[in-house]
Amino acid sequence: MPTTISVVIPTYNSASVIEQCLASINDQTYAAQNVVVCDGGSSDATIDIATSCGATVVRSLASRSAQRNAGALRALGEYVVFIDSDMKLTRTVLEDCVKTFTERDAALVIPEVDIGESYWARVRGFERSFYKGVWWLQGARCFRTAQFLTIGGFDVGLIGAEDWDLDERIRQFGGVREIAASIEHDEGRANLNELMKKKTHYSKSFQVFWERHPERAALCFSSRRRAWLIARRPDRLVRHPMLALGLSSIGVLEILVSRGWLKRWASSSEEQTLEGSLNPIVTDGSE
Repeated sequence: MPTTISVVIPTYNSASVIEQCLASINDQTYAAQNVVVCDGGSSDATIDIATSCGATVVRSLASRSAQRNAGALRALGEYVVFIDSDMKLTRTVLEDCVKTFTERDAALVIPEVDIGESYWARVRGFERSFYKGVWWLQGARCFRTAQFLTIGGFDVGLIGAEDWDLDERIRQFGGVREIAASIEHDEGRANLNELMKKKTHYSKSFQVFWERHPERAALCFSSRRRAWLIARRPDRLVRHPMLALGLSSIGVLEILVSRGWLKRWASSSEEQTLEGSLNPIVTDGSE
């Protein structure tokens, strides 16, 4: 029988981006068994658009991890891929996942390319380009559905570090490799204020992650290591001086924000960490 694969997308007021996200899934060279949109209480047209595009819509608490887990419970495929609503799959992502996965693999990383219209979106994309293939900064996105559910999926008690945490826990089943096809992450017209608020929000669980996975955290949170990854390509910095200037500026600000030394950018996100008992996978298993 052909290998089956599902896609899960958490959403919250994603009407401006969800249609192009779902269109990229429907345009895959390898069809998804089903697509699950798990909504966290949108007040816009997100659910209507998702339904019209053929996705299965599930409602959940406004927690990205809880939404992903709730969506995984509805995944019909042997494998499941998690993406965000502001992402687009290049045409061969699902085919690449199915062809690449072996018995020795626990999960697959799908490389991301940041795109966007604003200067700061381009800076973000410029930064990510220096990290290509750096395993400790990546988080897997494709898993065997059964194994994902067995370990409880994403930790609903984490925000920001949940991808790295799952990437560490899933390795009990095997290795984690990277596929060739990529995801486009559309930062749109992101400005510095938005990026710093996002960093503030995602840094909430960094201390918990450090205590749980000290070796991985020492790599992920090392400013020196990230600076080295960038400095080893001086030719690119010289060719793009304005992007290099923005990169250095945002790097310093992110250090100050993540360590709590700069309080200017308070997160406005409604997402909160949840008790483990509110994990949909746990709840489903207890019924």
